[in-house]
Parts: sequence; structure tokens; C-alpha cells
Amino acid sequence: MGLVVHSSRLTLKALSLDLFPHLRQANYFPAHLDAHLQGLKVNSACYGWGPWIIYLRDSDEVIGDIGFKGEPDNWSTVEVGYGIRKPYRLKGYASEALEAVLNYCFHSTSVTRVTAECRHDNLGSIRVLENNHLFPETEHLQMVNWQLTKNQYLSKRSALAASSDTGS
Repeated sequence: MGLVVHSSRLTLKALSLDLFPHLRQANYFPAHLDAHLQGLKVNSACYGWGPWIIYLRDSDEVIGDIGFKGEPDNWSTVEVGYGIRKPYRLKGYASEALEAVLNYCFHSTSVTRVTAECRHDNLGSIRVLENNHLFPETEHLQMVNWQLTKNQYLSKRSALAASSDTGS
């Protein structure tokens, strides 16, 4: 079955060769997926540290991918990236998928910091990162670098849970 994460509307599956037939049928195979599959053949330890395919939970329809740009570094940091097919954009799926990946990352792995980057004018991606409480860290050559530590994530989750418990 492999690594699978669920959210209210989505199912995320770590990319593996087993998913290849379904991705071909869905006509979804960006170049970075092939690059990761080739890497898995050489180093199976990178399974789960690359793309995760995003499916609509109700229909099993492929709507994009999200995932890591490699294994955690020496500081237990990973970078995330994501892409949603055009017909599924502006529906909150990227934010929901990132929330699920962050939850997995900070609760099921030793990762202590997640980073991301996007162009300074990519308002959709900025909104996804802000919705998940990542903070802009630096900007260089029109690219903004974002970050979220495990402590920041857990603090924000606790604050959100406390406010929902009090009805705020």
C-alpha cells in the first residue's frame, strides 16, 4: 500500500512505481515524477522524500502533486513544492494538501523545519504558504524563501485548537 495520508477531501500517496499505470491513465506525468522514480531505482531510501500524488478522495481523480525536494538535510530540514492541475486550482486543494504534508512531516518523521520558495508575485502560492503559517524568510532574485519550524507548527496548532475549543 505504501505511504498514504488523508485529509477531508484528499488522499496523498508517495510516488512509487506502483502508481505509474494510474498516472499514465490520468495523463499526469510531469518530468519531475520520472526523475524521482529513476532516483528510487538507485536509492530506495528516498521513498516518501519526493513527490506525493494528490487524489480527490471521493473519485480517486489525480489533481496534482506535492512533496519534498529530497531527504532531510543535516539540520533535519526539507523543502516542499506543489502543483495543482488548472481545473482544480482556487478550490483550496493546495492548502489542504500542504496541511496534510506538514502534519505528516512533523508528526511522523524527524523533520524539524520545512522550507518552500516561490516567486514574489505568485499570489496563489503565497496564499497557500500563508494559509499554512509559513513565514517569509528571505527574498533573492524575485524568489521568496519561506519556512516553518516544528515548534512554530505545534504552537500554531495548539493555539488554533484552543480557540476552537472556546468558540473563538
